[in-house]
Amino acid sequence: MVNGEWNSSYVFGVDKESGWGERFFFTYFSELNSRPIAFVALEVTIFVFIFLISIIANLSIVICVFRYPDMRTVTNCFVLNLAAADLLFAFTIPAVAYTRLVAVWTLGNAACKIVPYVQFVSGIVLLWTLALISIDRYRCIVVPPYTSKLSVGQAALYSTLIWIATVVIFIPVLLWFREITSNKGDTVCTLIFPMSDNVNYSLCFIIPVLLFACLLPMILLIFYYQRIFKKIISTKNAWATSCVMLSAIEAGDCTRGQGRRQSELSLSDIFVPWSRKFSTQYSPSSPNGSTKNTRHGSLSQHEEVRMNRHIKVVRVLFLNVLVVLIMWLPITIIMLLIYIDGRRLNDDKNYFLSSTHFIVALIIAFLNTLVNPVLYGLLSDNFRTCLIRIWCRKKENNEAMANDPVTPSSGRQNPKPPKKQSIINSVTEAQNEGP
Repeated sequence: MVNGEWNSSYVFGVDKESGWGERFFFTYFSELNSRPIAFVALEVTIFVFIFLISIIANLSIVICVFRYPDMRTVTNCFVLNLAAADLLFAFTIPAVAYTRLVAVWTLGNAACKIVPYVQFVSGIVLLWTLALISIDRYRCIVVPPYTSKLSVGQAALYSTLIWIATVVIFIPVLLWFREITSNKGDTVCTLIFPMSDNVNYSLCFIIPVLLFACLLPMILLIFYYQRIFKKIISTKNAWATSCVMLSAIEAGDCTRGQGRRQSELSLSDIFVPWSRKFSTQYSPSSPNGSTKNTRHGSLSQHEEVRMNRHIKVVRVLFLNVLVVLIMWLPITIIMLLIYIDGRRLNDDKNYFLSSTHFIVALIIAFLNTLVNPVLYGLLSDNFRTCLIRIWCRKKENNEAMANDPVTPSSGRQNPKPPKKQSIINSVTEAQNEGP
């Protein structure tokens, strides 16, 4: 049973450094059984795709913030921190992909310590940065006077403190991850806690990490975005009530059901990707007998734009929460299950986890490095404009020189494009506008 095919994600070896002696060790990145070539190729292809797109997308975000001074806002400072964590997280992908390809760990003991350490640090920085963004958005949208109480310098300070705290807290990962060689000669990279009769190091490490480093930022994010969600809906409904109530004269012979306002925000409006077309009712004639149609009891074109902007903001906020839960809960649960599964005695060989479970959860977490630039970058008008200016700069410059050349002697300068408002930041403006 020890060397059988029952579960190749656990290897039997001898630990002399920590004093565990003979026992089974989880392989994490390695899978020692023979797998179909197509399955291995699919895994590596997914890793390569995530790596390339993540590097390009997050580097674009970094370039936008550093290149254009007007992009250096509080929120964008957190987005920059998010991109830095995404890049660091993505840089560990080649090591994981290579190990899945060759099955055993061949990158050395130093890499065995650094790769998991970087993944822990960058992953936790990601979660806490997302939590900070939700808190900042909460202050801008819910708490009067609806502006961020942080300066750019303070946002940079908080981001630095997150990095310092995470780097220090996870130093044990550098010490406890190391190579182990099985009795069959296969080398794997695994986590080996120190052995002690007085202190349960595994319990003291896993439980605080899961509670305070993973679950707490998720809970904060859900809490603050729920408050933002509630504020947007309540503000919108209060505004809509004064805009679209029908008078008895305007309603005419319409029934009560037909005269009911049609601007209430529903869940279907949030999930549908296209803008909702709110109904527009017209009177067949004006009071003076004119046949010109007049709008009554519904939303004007300007009001409809505002309504759809509210829906767009709520949709982005909802996606923020959904993405974090979908992409970080699996790896959190798997780490807990690895701890539970690994507490078995050597005589109990009924292990239920495999390294494939861990890798799938890790891939889902890696996907977050692709989604973050979309949610906090491409869906922002500011970032989208900057990205267009960066990637299409040469084409735009050529067209500008051909159509309206600007020379030093002409005395003219290129007009500065108007600064657009971010989707999330536009909520405050939308709330303060009158009908």
